[in-house]
Amino acid sequence: MSPPSPAELTQTITQLLNAQEYLARRPVKDILASIDRVVARFLTPSSSERQDAEVHLPGETGLSPEMIRYTLPFIFREYRAPRLSALLQDELGSLAVLDDFSDNRRVISPRLITQVLASNLPGAGLDGLIFSLLLKSATLVKASSSASLLPMRFARALAEIDPALATSLSVVTWPGGQASLEKIAFGRADMVIASGSEQTLAAIRPQVRGQFIGYGHKVSFSIIAKEALADTTEVARQAAYDVMLFDQQGCLSPQMIYVEHGGAVSPKEFASHLSQALAHWEHLVPRGRIPQEASVAIRRVRDETEWQALAGKESALYASPNGTEWTVAYEDDPTFAPSPLYRTIRVKPLMTFAQLDELLIPWRPHLEAVGVAVNPERLPGLAMMLGQLGVSRVCPIGTMQTPPLSWRHGGRPRVADLVRWLEVEHSR
Repeated sequence: MSPPSPAELTQTITQLLNAQEYLARRPVKDILASIDRVVARFLTPSSSERQDAEVHLPGETGLSPEMIRYTLPFIFREYRAPRLSALLQDELGSLAVLDDFSDNRRVISPRLITQVLASNLPGAGLDGLIFSLLLKSATLVKASSSASLLPMRFARALAEIDPALATSLSVVTWPGGQASLEKIAFGRADMVIASGSEQTLAAIRPQVRGQFIGYGHKVSFSIIAKEALADTTEVARQAAYDVMLFDQQGCLSPQMIYVEHGGAVSPKEFASHLSQALAHWEHLVPRGRIPQEASVAIRRVRDETEWQALAGKESALYASPNGTEWTVAYEDDPTFAPSPLYRTIRVKPLMTFAQLDELLIPWRPHLEAVGVAVNPERLPGLAMMLGQLGVSRVCPIGTMQTPPLSWRHGGRPRVADLVRWLEVEHSR
């Protein structure tokens, strides 16, 4: 897909704004029904949309064909009409406020939302695209030049199912830093929602005349409590699942696992069990291709871990024998350290949960989710401590990368953040 010219982008936005006048009159239940039909196509293995995605996404994303086949249902299943309807009901109180006044109030949505999508995961940003249409906002999607397939296929399927609704959506792409295009896309929008690096968000923010919502760099990790180690094999399987899914590329992917001392096995022994689980997952769902710089970074982690062990430090390396497919580095130093990703995970010990307060100080602005294996009696106290450290999601291990639709990214509402309210008071 070639980039639009400034004149073409201007015309596209004008057409979107004209289409929004019609969209504003559509009952939200009709919009829900059409979106559900699109989503159903991607969930149907025999559909052209699903088969096209399975064929082309491995080349676009670098994920293995097995991973794409395994994860496509996860990407789309949360967007079925009942779940979308429940989310709108939960955050807005009623679907009726999207169509008209209800109890003297209704929502006012942006006429035009421009969305800038990240390229780290297939399907990233589809939620925002869908939410915008449900709020009856015309939607301009600036997809990554290297990850435009799913939003474009979604838009094409929508055009086949509901051509009128599809006129309120346009997916475009261009290389970053195109000032003439960005001025138009960001300057004419009532709201800009962007995902990307901190540098990307800093470059976009000054160009926005309306409201700006940015989702920047985030990190996640896991905690294994001592009592959970009674079933080490199962806990290791669940922890490895979080690491392997999407090849550890999401903001919800754990970059490190803290293991509490005092369990049935030591933290170091748990690292060995984790490596066996990762080897199992590699057999079932192989890792995809990785950039050369990532391969170098993984080998550096391996080398450093082995050097520490040779120097007499309490370190151990458990790694795939013939390549960098998976790596578990046990380090006795509990300092939080990010991972090179691509199924590379550090395991570190904790004497008590209270240590986290100091260990996570430098990372507080960037914390997103923590997967935990802990007894229910200890969970409220641990969750509250993590929340005070900046974490916005605490979930069981094994579910880190499959959040419910209601998950509040960065602690923010999914749809309520995108609207404002109008209330009409009558004479008393």
